[in-house]
Amino acid sequence: MRHPIHAVKIIGLLLLILLFIMSMTMSAKAAEPVSLLKMTKQKTPRSTQITLELSALPKFTTAKSGQRFDLLLGNVQLAPDLRSLPEDEKIVKFLFAQKKEELLISIVLRRSPENIIIESKQQPAQITINIDWETNASSRPAIAFQITDMPPRKAGKRAAKFQQESPWKGRWDDFFRDYRTLWQLKLPLSFTFPQLPKLITDDGSPLWPLQQHADNNMFLSLLQTATGLSELDQQQRYIRDLFMAEAQLRTGAIESGITRIDALRRQKGAEQLRVEYLTAYGQALQGQPFVAQLTLQQLLPKLDENHPLLPLVHFLFAETALDSDQNQVALEQLQTPEINWPKTLQIPLQLRTADANSGLGNLDLALNAYRDLAEEPGLFDVYRCSLNRAAFSAFKAEDYRFANHLYRKLIDPLIEGPGDDLLLFAAGLSADEAGDRGWGMIGLQRATLDRPDTEGGDRATLRLIDKKWINGGELEREQSATAYAQLAETSHFRIVREESQLKYALTLYLLGAHQESIESLLYFQRNYGSSPLVREANLLILQQLPTVVRQLIENQNDLQAVVLAEKNRKLLLRSGFDKGFLRDLATAFNRLGLYERSTRVLLYLFDRSSGQPDHEFIYLPLAQSYSKRKEYQEAGRYARRYLEKFPHGEDSGALFGILLDAFEREGDQDQLLAWLDRKDRPSSTALEIRAANIYGQLGRWQDLVNSLETITRSGETLQVKEMALQGEGYYQTNQNNAAVKIYNQLVNDPQFGTQARYRTAQILLRQQQRTAALNLLQQVVDADGSSPWGKLAQDLLIEEKR
Repeated sequence: MRHPIHAVKIIGLLLLILLFIMSMTMSAKAAEPVSLLKMTKQKTPRSTQITLELSALPKFTTAKSGQRFDLLLGNVQLAPDLRSLPEDEKIVKFLFAQKKEELLISIVLRRSPENIIIESKQQPAQITINIDWETNASSRPAIAFQITDMPPRKAGKRAAKFQQESPWKGRWDDFFRDYRTLWQLKLPLSFTFPQLPKLITDDGSPLWPLQQHADNNMFLSLLQTATGLSELDQQQRYIRDLFMAEAQLRTGAIESGITRIDALRRQKGAEQLRVEYLTAYGQALQGQPFVAQLTLQQLLPKLDENHPLLPLVHFLFAETALDSDQNQVALEQLQTPEINWPKTLQIPLQLRTADANSGLGNLDLALNAYRDLAEEPGLFDVYRCSLNRAAFSAFKAEDYRFANHLYRKLIDPLIEGPGDDLLLFAAGLSADEAGDRGWGMIGLQRATLDRPDTEGGDRATLRLIDKKWINGGELEREQSATAYAQLAETSHFRIVREESQLKYALTLYLLGAHQESIESLLYFQRNYGSSPLVREANLLILQQLPTVVRQLIENQNDLQAVVLAEKNRKLLLRSGFDKGFLRDLATAFNRLGLYERSTRVLLYLFDRSSGQPDHEFIYLPLAQSYSKRKEYQEAGRYARRYLEKFPHGEDSGALFGILLDAFEREGDQDQLLAWLDRKDRPSSTALEIRAANIYGQLGRWQDLVNSLETITRSGETLQVKEMALQGEGYYQTNQNNAAVKIYNQLVNDPQFGTQARYRTAQILLRQQQRTAALNLLQQVVDADGSSPWGKLAQDLLIEEKR
């Protein structure tokens, strides 16, 4: 019996060991960091979707500030083979900062989004960031943890009207002189490193020389002296290293300084707040402004309102915000209430406030400060980034003299580096705009010669072409057109190609080469559909399209004409079209025999122009196109709709004729007569003649007379055929004198003379003038006895002689 009990104890011990091992394994597994394995991006015009694929789903928090979005992932590290996503037209860059066990992903955006929606999944482990660039609902939070499929909101009438209008309409020559696209140039920001609070106050301390060097800004000497110090206790070594870390950051030995600071942070000594400040400063110098801001955010709550580091922390926060285009954040930091700013920061404070206002578009506030600060000796030599902001602000505010003055400081002497081509261009352009044509020309030419194939060089070339067009004669203008075309083809910079391409098309338009201009504009539409100049391109197409279509039709290039019109049918709908253009278009289709195609295009225009003034003009060519296809019922339907909607419209007569055609073709005599008998029906010479013929066929002679008298009362003279018809009407209604008057005019007509004499003889018989009637009948028989009217005359003559 004891053996089984012993076995149970052994099994229990084994189970205990197994559970311990499992718990250790699970704990180790739980402690394993999550890996960020892959990032993907999908784009539409209205949104960008970024998907993060992870080994497991971590805890995360988000924050949004203007043009920056932060995602903080807990216990996450980057996979070694992770590839960051490239920038695009919406996203400037992705920044990664590993901070202890957390991974910060900062996404810097070119403009503030409407919404950011976060979605997470367990299987597979994913975090999806949906950035909406347009509003999809009337009210939604800035960051939402849900996805709602809603249709995009369409632009209203005012937006559509704005898209069609252009400030350059009617003043295209001014476009060459006044239109410009602003450039983007961001020089490296020089962070301000103010005097820090004293570390040593005892002049008997072995570290006192280091403090003296720091007070006198002699940091290279400080490093040399610190290296020679020995026999220091632990606290003294700590302070020495703190001096050296600061000196290394100030003298450009950034990596060494940060390494020393990291060691000091781990010691957690008495000057930990100073160490944290220097850490943030080092991060800013390393190009990690967002990481520096995180460090400063953690530092701020530890500083009371009288701590000497408090204003320095706020100022560094503002500078990191400026460095990352968070201008509002920078301004808020600089305007933090109840901050006692040290005297050494007063001038930099004014300068950085001006920088923030400049970035926010508060140009008047910024320029007032910049003008005052321009008198500070040597200030802009140190703060070249601010000097560039000041110059650019002055240019945007059209204070070209001040802009010229500041840009000259930036290029004299020119410091070679990224963006120096744009500085040369900006200096030349601002001088030219300031009225200093000589320096302006020299500056622009210098940019083209010294910096070819750069954005600044190409912009300068473009401006020089503009000046040639503005000031030149016919020959120079033709040369300018060629130069625009060449630059549009060869420039490596899209913004230059866009402007050059449109100006090339515009020069062709102004030189009268309308067909070539439209071809160039269509190329612009295909290749630069998102350009801000699309509005001008569309307007130029619309201004020339009717002329070009008409020219093509006159030259028998009907197919080219209809293809051109079809390519631009949506544009025509948005902006309108005239009656003449529709007539030309219908003519081209009909001459090509493309009746069905003509109908489809006209129906497209008809359906989508409903409610617009141009809608009225489409009925006639549309009804005519159906008639050409022998679809008379449809032709009549559109004719009837027009006459009911526009009874006195310009096309009412022609469409009334089409309606009559439809009734005749369909054999609907009742409707035919009902419309003819309407008192308010359209009237014209052609319609009244047609009505008279119909009435004659039906024996409604008085209605026939009324129709033809409508013509003569208007002062028009009837043709011979209609005179014969009118005479017949008078004869049939016993209006003998009126009939004889007509027949006397027709008696010698080769076609209707026989009829006129025969009917005159019948009228004479009515009037009891038998002898005269018989003589006239005999003349008819003798002259034309074999004709129908002659045979009738012969029969009547025999009858009367009996």
